[in-house]
This record gives sequence, C-alpha cells and structure tokens, in this order.
Amino acid sequence: MRARALVAGLCVCAVLSSTPPALGQPADAATPPPAPAPTTAPAAAPPAAPAIVAPEDEALAPVSAPPKTLTGWREAVALASAEDLDYSVSVLEIERLEGVKRQTLAGTLPTLNAQGSLAYSYLNAESQLGKVETDEVNLSASITFRQPLIAPRTWWAIGTADAQVELAKTSTEDKKRILIASVADAIVTVVTAERQSEVNRVAFKASQDRLRLMKKRKELGAGSDLDIVRFKQDLVLSRSGVITADETLHRARERLALAVGVTGEVGVRPDISIDDIEDTLARACDKGELAGRADLRALKAQRDISARALTDADLLYVPTADLLSTFNYGTDVLSGDNSLSFSIQGVLSVPIWDGGARYGVRRAAAAVVKQQDERLDAAMRSASIEVSQADRAVLVAEQNLEVATVSRDLAKENDDLVRKAFAEGATGVTTFEIVDAARRLREAEVALTVRELELVRSKITAMLSTSNCAASP
Repeated sequence: MRARALVAGLCVCAVLSSTPPALGQPADAATPPPAPAPTTAPAAAPPAAPAIVAPEDEALAPVSAPPKTLTGWREAVALASAEDLDYSVSVLEIERLEGVKRQTLAGTLPTLNAQGSLAYSYLNAESQLGKVETDEVNLSASITFRQPLIAPRTWWAIGTADAQVELAKTSTEDKKRILIASVADAIVTVVTAERQSEVNRVAFKASQDRLRLMKKRKELGAGSDLDIVRFKQDLVLSRSGVITADETLHRARERLALAVGVTGEVGVRPDISIDDIEDTLARACDKGELAGRADLRALKAQRDISARALTDADLLYVPTADLLSTFNYGTDVLSGDNSLSFSIQGVLSVPIWDGGARYGVRRAAAAVVKQQDERLDAAMRSASIEVSQADRAVLVAEQNLEVATVSRDLAKENDDLVRKAFAEGATGVTTFEIVDAARRLREAEVALTVRELELVRSKITAMLSTSNCAASP
C-alpha cells in the first residue's frame, strides 16, 4: 500500500509539474494548438535514457584483446631487461669500468715505441772554391723502452679499479631487483584489473536481468513504476562500474607495456597464475640477510672506494722510479758514415713541495669517507624499517583478505535471502532492499579482488626486501 501511495503521489507531482505551461496560455478557444506542445516535448525526451540501459548493451562485450600478450613471467622479465633504460645503462657501466681497469693496469706494464725518419737533402751553391753540389739521403731510427719500477699510486689504483667494477656489478643486481619488482607488480595489477572488469560485467548482466524480470512483473500487475526506476538506477550504476573497471584495465596494460619496454598495451594470458609468479620470484632471487641486500652492499663498496682515496692521497708523497732505454741508428748514404747508439738510465722522481695540493686532496677524501658513512647508516636504518613494514604488511593483508572474504560471503548470503524473500512475496521486502543487497555484493566482490592484489603485492615486496636477483629468472 505504501508503494502504491508513493507511486500515486509521484504521478500527481508529474501532472502538477506539467500543468503550469498550459495554465499560462491565454484562454482563447480559437488557438488550441499551442497547448499540446508542452506535453508532447516532455513525452519525447524520456526514451533517450533507456539507450543506456538497453538489454543488449555494448558494456557486456569483453574488453578487446591487447596487441601483445605475454606468454609467461620469463618473457616479461627478458623484455624488461632488454628495454629498461636504467638496467641497460647499468650493464654498460660494467663494461666501461672494465675498460678503465685495463687502462690502469697498463700504467704498470712496459711500453715500447719505435720511431723512424727518412730525409733527402740537395745543395747547389757557388763558393770561392767553386761550385758545390750535394745530394744526400739520410735514414734514422730509434726504439724507446720504458718500464715503471716504483709506481705505488698506479698499483693502488688497480685495486680501486677492481672495487669499482664490483660496485657496478652490485648496482646492477639492485637494478635487477627493482626491475623484477616493477614487472611483477605490473603483471599482478593487470590480472587484478581483468578480474575487476569481469566482476563488474557480471554484476551489470545481473542488473539487466533484474530489470527485465521487474518489467515482466509490472506487466502482470505485481510491480510499479518506482520499482522500475530503482532497477534502472541500479543498472546505470552497474554500467558506470563497468566503464571505470575497463579504463582501469587499459591503464594497467599500458603500465605493463612501459615496464617491458613496449609501445601500446600489453596483456597477460588468462591462465597465468599469481602463485606461479611468487614461486618464480623465489627461484630467481636469493633471499638473505638485510646487510647482504644489493643496494646496501653497493653503499658499503662505495664507502670502501672512498676510503681507498685516502691511501691514494698519501701515496702522492711517495717517490716514483722508471727504467728508460733508447736505441738509435742513423746512416749517411753519400758519405758512407753511419752511427749506432744505445742508452739505458734510471729516473727517480721525488715530490718535495706542490703548494699544499696533496694536503687538500687528502682532506677532501677524508670528508667524502665521512659522507659515505652517514649515507650508509641512514640507508641501514631505512632498510630495517622497510623490511619490518613489509613483513607486517603481509600479516595485515592476510587479515584484510580474510575480512573481505567473510564480508563477500555475507553479502552474497544477504543478496540470496533478499531475492528469495522478494520472490515469495514477504512483507517488508521491497525493490530497494534488492538493489541495496546487489550493490553491497558488487562492492564486496570488488573489495575482495583488491585485497587479493594487496596480499600478493605485500608478499612480493617482503620477499624482495632482503633478496638479491643476480641470476636470470
């Protein structure tokens, strides 16, 4: 009775809202045509709305497949490793430092240089003794040999070059860890977006079915216009959820494309398992202690290299010695003269005074060591908190997933009971309760999917927080 009274009230309001334009017309019986105009225009407007809630709405069609679909986790990491700028630059940095190391080593090895010249000279001149004319071809050659005997700074620099190569390799390991985390998160996001899109599409189909059934009930006299409006509102909200979920899916695919270095959208196979990603990550990355994490080891290596600069500054005070040997040969073809010479010498260089430059170098190196100590301490504290938060996030995500599962089960049970009670004609159960129960179930399904994503993300973060990913997955 309340529903019928409310419908009647709405009908009365609709009639009252449509009468003022007619009442505002002049009372002239000779001009009746202007009166129907205000009534026919509103009657033609409502049909535009059902286009959004048509039974065969395009929102039921699945999202189009992306141009590229990853076949598995290994392919994703392989593409990302080849296309990621930071990782590629880090790998090339190792190659560059290997070249620098070889240059440093060359400073301790002997060098041998050869030089030769061929000279032709012609002289035609008049003198008191008569005319002088000469035509000569001279050939000369020399070979120089140099062997460093005492080169402490060069010897020390070789160890520093080795440490820099190891630092570059450690930094590359950390780049690989970050790269794997980024790709894993992007894949999990795509999988979750696919599920959310499907959940919203199923809910939209259910809303259409409820509206269709309600229309049939109304035709049989068991419903009202208010019931139809409520189900239409629910259908519009469901369609809005489909649109939002589809856009989220497109953005997730584009993010995965950026992660693997591909233009456009990249999807994943429907049969991909998030649990498989966790297992693959466990095999690809070795979980260890916090102090052994690549970025912290890189900071320690950087600190050690800075400390080596102190010793390098001290070696500026140490003398150096070289062995030099030169072999010279020359010939005078016309006169028949030729010369041959050989020399060997040892050169000792003793630094005495340079205006205080060496003192300044050592002072700057000592300051850099202190800076590296501060950075290392700060990084250790931050990493320790990060690991604690990552481990705690797993527990929180598991609890949230459990709560979301219970909430989804209760929402489904409530939806089933409300629909059953409404079908049996129970008193007090109206279309509002049906729409509200369906909305709560839809929200609970989406929330459950999000909680599943959060749990997987937290597990990946916790596992990578103390892992080294040097091996190729």
